Amino acid sequence: MIRGLDHVVFVVLDLDTAVAEHRKRGFTVTPGGEHAGGLTHNALVGFQDGSYIELTAFHDLATARGKHSWAPVAERGGGWADFALLSNDVAEAAAALGELTARPPEDGGRTRPDGIAIAWRVVRLEKPLPFLIEDLTARDLRVPHGAAAAHANGTTGLARIVLGATDPARVAERYALLRERGAPEVEVRRADRDGLLDVSFRPG
Repeated sequence: MIRGLDHVVFVVLDLDTAVAEHRKRGFTVTPGGEHAGGLTHNALVGFQDGSYIELTAFHDLATARGKHSWAPVAERGGGWADFALLSNDVAEAAAALGELTARPPEDGGRTRPDGIAIAWRVVRLEKPLPFLIEDLTARDLRVPHGAAAAHANGTTGLARIVLGATDPARVAERYALLRERGAPEVEVRRADRDGLLDVSFRPG
């Protein structure tokens, strides 16, 4: 089953700059580390509701072209790119969702700045649907919590996700299958291209 919203992905062109900008806006930012494969690195903005923003940057965008689904977002200058739903069994979900599954389950991970390796498994669904993620190591190792999820600006979580779709009726119908399995509600809005359009925050 799906346990809820896990995180949203915001692609940035320079990670250090993005971290500094978010800290100026009153967010507590936790260094994330290096993803397996070496294409990206990240930093995280965790929230009290257990969700988080993943600030992700490519080390070399030219190398990532054609290899990473978020590269086109970077080529447009960055912005909201994707979101993930937390699952307790992505293999079971992939089998149950059938044709909505774009690729079989894949293992992923990253190494934190403190050297701790964390691991997860994901299932990519047809775009612009989210991907599903299952932790293989303790979730607390991956997701900021406690003081790291407290922010000077008072933000406590993610309030709303707006999903853009060239065919909103079809996407809403497809997302309804995820809702049946526990996914949170999202707003599906007509757009020129498929993808995550906007995210709003929950104040304290």
